[in-house]
Amino acid sequence: CSSNITCLPKMPMALLFLVAIQALSLLHPVSSFIPASIKMHNQPIHSKSVQRRGTQLFANRPASSEFELQELRAQFLAMLNQNIRPKMLAPEKRVEIESYVSNVLRNCQSPIPLRNIADDDSKVLLGNWTLVFASENAALGDLPSDSTVQFAMYPGFKCDYKIQFAKTLGLKSLTAKSSYTVDSSPVNPGLVTFVYEEIVADVFGKDFPVGLFGLLKGRANYIETVWFDGKLWFERGFSRDGIEFYSVYIKE
Repeated sequence: CSSNITCLPKMPMALLFLVAIQALSLLHPVSSFIPASIKMHNQPIHSKSVQRRGTQLFANRPASSEFELQELRAQFLAMLNQNIRPKMLAPEKRVEIESYVSNVLRNCQSPIPLRNIADDDSKVLLGNWTLVFASENAALGDLPSDSTVQFAMYPGFKCDYKIQFAKTLGLKSLTAKSSYTVDSSPVNPGLVTFVYEEIVADVFGKDFPVGLFGLLKGRANYIETVWFDGKLWFERGFSRDGIEFYSVYIKE
């Protein structure tokens, strides 16, 4: 290559192509209201801030979500600090967290009303959000278990939808640069619609357009918001089989 041309090493490009094939399942909608789906495997969480409580305590207290919210916040922070990704969760841990999420949704209205998320140019969404949990019926396809899914929400309704890889040689991330809208109508309040504009890969610290994703340019994807407090963002989705699941993002 000449000094004026940037060359991509052959092996990372081949690897990039294989991972890009896998990432199609993440960037391609699998239902009318689902931006991604997630499978998780075994990995414990160690958090000194989380204490277990007996079932008798749950039976004797009135319906509330305060305990569950405290547990979720503590465990999600522990997961971030220990680099535990959703696919690393042990089945019993996933079931436990899913029960907390279900209790919050059942007993606590969204602190920020869903239709108000669109107020003031959706400033409450701005910042970096990381996927920390999804229930059993969601799937991240065949992406590596150490993958990190993030949203960087910018002013002007722009967003970077990013998958980061920790152990994939040469490939650091795939990013779908997108625009988005937020629904404030009574029909689907809080529904966030993303439209892909450009897909790029970070290979050895340099961005390269991924031609494979040209087929997805202009396609829409969604987050159906069901609970939001400015720090935690709960999403509901449905699989192709009509099975309901929930995903949770945390603001960093």
